[in-house]
Amino acid sequence: MATAIEALQPRLVVIENVRGLLSATATRPATKGQRDDDRNPDDATSDPASAVRNLEPESWMLGDDAARPLRALGAVLGDLAELGMDARWIGLPASLAGAPHHRFRIFITAYRQDSVPDASGLGLLARWRDAGSGAGASGNHRAESPGHRPGLARTSWLTGQARRVGDAVRARGEHLHRWGRYADAIARWEHITARPAPAPAILNEDKGPRPAPEFVEWLIGLPAGWVTDPAHGLTANQQNTALGNGVLLLQAFLAMDAMS
Repeated sequence: MATAIEALQPRLVVIENVRGLLSATATRPATKGQRDDDRNPDDATSDPASAVRNLEPESWMLGDDAARPLRALGAVLGDLAELGMDARWIGLPASLAGAPHHRFRIFITAYRQDSVPDASGLGLLARWRDAGSGAGASGNHRAESPGHRPGLARTSWLTGQARRVGDAVRARGEHLHRWGRYADAIARWEHITARPAPAPAILNEDKGPRPAPEFVEWLIGLPAGWVTDPAHGLTANQQNTALGNGVLLLQAFLAMDAMS
């Protein structure tokens, strides 16, 4: 992503990732001729025989890893700063948007102010990899018309969901009968998405029940058929894979609003 940002020079960058961004150690592709000592100065710890860093000295923190004293989020924010971009980040669960599940995600926005000098030429392209000529197969490098992007009519459902977040909702008798202890959470998300919850599972006598793609699609707040429309030609497993790797848009909407 850092390579793409340097090449494209966007004014705004939006990044989403899992909670592990806060805990995973940062890894870097080694530059030819660079030693590990060059990336990790020896004054990072007062005791050369100890791997514990003063920044995070407890044994369960990153301080016990001498070769990687930086978290993944720190590496991302550092690269954005090196590219001349000012960044903000927030972590929030999908349940904060009213969804009936946790799904904690990290969102980062980075932007270039007019007062910040152009960041091209910082060397990321050369440091990370050879970017090549950029030439592709005929017809694959043309400018894309903005007409392919979702228009207001297609995305109005999202603003409707945002307006309904926080409304007082109580589970009805049919919710209690069908969903038991999950009744309040299901009723709230039905109200926010303005559509009833589909059946949660596909029953199969040979393999047992498995998650229904229509229910997963509803769980992340997408309109019916956004991924599961038969016209897309995806199998149930492909649909669940696409949905599992997707972003709960209302969650991203609230994160962007909080950082604006």
